[in-house]
Amino acid sequence: MDNSQSQSGTAQLDATLTALQGGLANAAGAAGPNIASWIQTLKGNSQLSGISSELQKLHDALSSGASDTSALASSLSTLGEHTSKAAASATPDAQAKLQQLGQALSSAGSQLKG
Repeated sequence: MDNSQSQSGTAQLDATLTALQGGLANAAGAAGPNIASWIQTLKGNSQLSGISSELQKLHDALSSGASDTSALASSLSTLGEHTSKAAASATPDAQAKLQQLGQALSSAGSQLKG
């Protein structure tokens, strides 16, 4: 990843974290475009294919309008786990943000499970 891609990825991380900090209700409005953006960003990265595929499942579930909270909770929790694992091999400037994002996604999944 070149420097401009790294800066773009960091900005994308910041935007995602900001959306999730307000809780699930606040993140819902930005979820579709944000998830689609991440799918594009991760496209072709075989190391992160698990995240990309789970994001696609989440995007499809949200786009369908179905409110299967169990599936959404499971997807968010899985994304949290994958993201936290990916932080270990991330660039130093992204590691802390990815850990934070992983925790926020796992927390969101737990909130939905109730």
